[in-house]
Amino acid sequence: MRFLISRYANGADTPDSVADVFALSVDDASELLGIPPARITDVYPLKGAQADAFRRLTGIGLDLDRYEYFLEAEAD
Repeated sequence: MRFLISRYANGADTPDSVADVFALSVDDASELLGIPPARITDVYPLKGAQADAFRRLTGIGLDLDRYEYFLEAEAD
């Protein structure tokens, strides 16, 4: 499984950025989202404490004041 992070400007309908998140494992995503690994199959918004945890896990900072972020699981 691989993960993508999509960034939307606040209020936008289409993302202005989509990137692979190679540093995030299934176990990391499970801990981040609070979902068992086998049930991670969708798109999940990242907010508040999740954004901080995402930065610690990946080194990628999220600007929640200007953007909305979504973590998407994709099968390999």
